[in-house]
Amino acid sequence: MAPRQELHSDGKSYFSSATASKRTISRIESDESNCDTGSETFTYDDSYANYGRSSNAKHPLNPTQGLPPTVSLPILVFIDMFAVSLVVPLLFQYYKNAGVTSANQRELLSSVFSSSQIVGGVVLGAMTDAQVLSRRTVLFVSFGGSALAYALVAFGGFQSLVVSRILVGLVKQTMTVTTSILAQCTTDEDRTKYMGRLQSSATASWIVGPSAGAVLFKYVDYRAPALLACALFLFNIALAAIFLRGFEEEVLERQRESSSDTKKTKGNFWANLKSCFSSPSLASVIAATLIFNWFNRATSYSTMGSYYEDMYGMEPHQRGYIQSYQQVLGFIIQSTLIGPLLSAMGGERRAVCLAASLLAAATFWEMQRSISLFLVALSPAISVSTTMMNVSLRSLLTRVAPEESIFSVFAALDVLQNACAVTVPFYRTFLFRILDGSSSDHHASMEGDPDPISWVVSSGLHWVIATLVMAYLLLPDKPNPMGSTNAKQQRLKRL
Repeated sequence: MAPRQELHSDGKSYFSSATASKRTISRIESDESNCDTGSETFTYDDSYANYGRSSNAKHPLNPTQGLPPTVSLPILVFIDMFAVSLVVPLLFQYYKNAGVTSANQRELLSSVFSSSQIVGGVVLGAMTDAQVLSRRTVLFVSFGGSALAYALVAFGGFQSLVVSRILVGLVKQTMTVTTSILAQCTTDEDRTKYMGRLQSSATASWIVGPSAGAVLFKYVDYRAPALLACALFLFNIALAAIFLRGFEEEVLERQRESSSDTKKTKGNFWANLKSCFSSPSLASVIAATLIFNWFNRATSYSTMGSYYEDMYGMEPHQRGYIQSYQQVLGFIIQSTLIGPLLSAMGGERRAVCLAASLLAAATFWEMQRSISLFLVALSPAISVSTTMMNVSLRSLLTRVAPEESIFSVFAALDVLQNACAVTVPFYRTFLFRILDGSSSDHHASMEGDPDPISWVVSSGLHWVIATLVMAYLLLPDKPNPMGSTNAKQQRLKRL
């Protein structure tokens, strides 16, 4: 399946509800995790701007030293995401160089990364809530751990790769922490503007970074992108130390002042999880969101080490050029087309179903194996469909979730998405075996991968199924004087 345009961030892992309540954006994808999903694009939805406020939102923090966080945080995020984008499109070339020769090994690495995200998010979130670690310290850990992990990618063998994936999954929390800090440093009135700048800086890094990494990989040295990323992470530590001086002292003072409020907002995981199913309408949107993300990961072909090479005869480094092109498409769609398309499609629920149908059709068209068709028609269609589903589902979630439990819903959804992500590599390995055994004309260059045409057909069928299930969940019943609401509730209970 074609690369998906997803939210690409580095910490979608679960921070406890108190920390989650300080976040302004719900993230669906993580720093490299979706190297697991190929093309990653940041999207920002204004509906999230009013969520994640601290109890002192009307009185933002104003550090007395260094640049204001509204200026410094976008700089830190740009450098961090630029470093990530140098390596992620080429990650599977590093896998090959380290001796990853089979699809099973590759999927194992993906599973290890997703599992470590859950552990890292819970541990760092608990330590942050208990004030054992400050947010600035978590940023240092994130940057430093990432530098070490990318060094292992550049020089290590298979065992080093496993350690690298575990390490970066445990510590990579840049977007989580910067979003939380920015929420405390802005007022209700200007938060949307500054959150938009934070996401724009991430998007800009993913437009430039993949192409820069491709050039370094091809014309300098195959280790050059990873080594430059290491240097940038270390540089970010120095910048964060300078930019955020004086910030933590004010945070601690605020936390002491609002400790009673904080105790009231904390909740356990099971309470958060229960809030996701507090109503049939909310449960249907949660289920549709999980289905979208699970199918998006399960059908991704960017995690297949040689898909582009086998399908279109491209060179490995050209993945970076493709990725930059897809980021530009995603940015244009997010900036100009989302509103008009939502209106034309008749709202978010219909938009999700129509976009999933478009994605299924575009997938089947990839069987033509035409790079021109892929670049001119299919990539824009895929960008439109995935962005529409992503934004529409998030918008629906903010509409149907009870206002008093919105933070708990987001926190629990993070956990559910991570849990789903852990299952994907095992399912893909099972699917690879079926497709590999049923194909009489095998052209994949990595052992265990299906040939590209078989994978495209399988992915298209997956999205047909996803379309039908999401339509069943999201589209309203026809008017029924005998009680359509009860029928819908009974239908959801059967799920």
